[in-house]
This record gives sequence, structure tokens and C-alpha cells, in this order.
Amino acid sequence: MLRNKILISLLGILIIGVAFFYFTEKGKSIKRRVRLELVGTGLIGPKNEPQTDKQTEFDYSGTFMDMEGNRVSLDQFKGKTLFINIWASWCGPCRIEMPYIHSLYDKLKDNENIAFLMVATDNDFGKSKTFIQDKGYTFPVFHADEGLNSSLYTKAIPTTVVVSPEGKVIYYLNGTNNFDTDQFRNFLISSAQ
Repeated sequence: MLRNKILISLLGILIIGVAFFYFTEKGKSIKRRVRLELVGTGLIGPKNEPQTDKQTEFDYSGTFMDMEGNRVSLDQFKGKTLFINIWASWCGPCRIEMPYIHSLYDKLKDNENIAFLMVATDNDFGKSKTFIQDKGYTFPVFHADEGLNSSLYTKAIPTTVVVSPEGKVIYYLNGTNNFDTDQFRNFLISSAQ
């Protein structure tokens, strides 16, 4: 009798726990964070495997606006390895992977052969700026106020694209990832040499 009550109680706790992680925003956020940490340790792979076998030409057409309101042309980054992340301040998965991207940026920012472009897609760039400033992120942030070209257009965010110095898309991922891993850092560094 007592054993049955304990089993029923444990089953109830399990059901409540599952419901919390699958049906509440806080639970989903915790689940995403744990998954990203596991990806970072190498225990699991990213949810969406990146496309690295297709080396398509990158389209350098178009401009973005930087945080100071200046126009920045994509073609000024030719000859560098580009880490491009397309995001929005309202996007939960984007917000979750930002600390990992910032940590990666901090480790590679002095490598003049690698450029980071965090491309915000918020309608109001002010929201993007406020989010970045509130979090203390220092990576370069740009606004896609004129839209995204054919190489960057996506229906899902976050999307991350890595472009080789030769102008080939060598990495493409829709979805979150922990980019601050030894493997990914080495991938960026080796592609920039």
C-alpha cells in the first residue's frame, strides 16, 4: 500500500516535470541551455547538423547599417573568413546562443583574418542595440535594414554562415549551437590561414 503511494507520487512528479520542460517557456529555455552545454562539451552534436559539404559561392552584394548608423558593404570583407550570425532580439534561441558567440568572438577578435558579422533582423534596430548594450556584448552588430542577399536569406533564425577567404560558404546552420568549442575555433582559424 505504502509502496503504491510512493510510486504514484513519483509518477506524478515525473509527469509534472515533463509538462514543465515541454509546455512552459522557462522549461523550454532550460532545455535549450542544457542542450547547448552538452553540445559544447562534445557529448552530443548540434540538433541540426551544419551543411559543410556544399561549398557554394557567397554573394557579397548588399550593405548593412552598423551601430553608429554607417553603411557597411559586404564586399569589404572579401578575403577574410566570415562568421555571420542572423538573429533578432525577440528570438529566444538567438538569445541563448549569444553568450557562446560572444565568448568565441573574445577569443578570436585579434585575428585580422576573421570577421564577425552579427546581423540583426529586428524591424526596429533600436531594440537590437538595446539588447546588445544591456548584455555587454562587444562583437560587431549590423542591421539588415535593406534585407538579406541570396546567400543570407533565411526563413528561420538563428542562422549561422561561415564564408572562406575564397568566397565559398563552408558552413551553414539553421538553429542554435555552442560555437565556443575547440573544434569550431580550430575550424575558423584553419579556414583563415
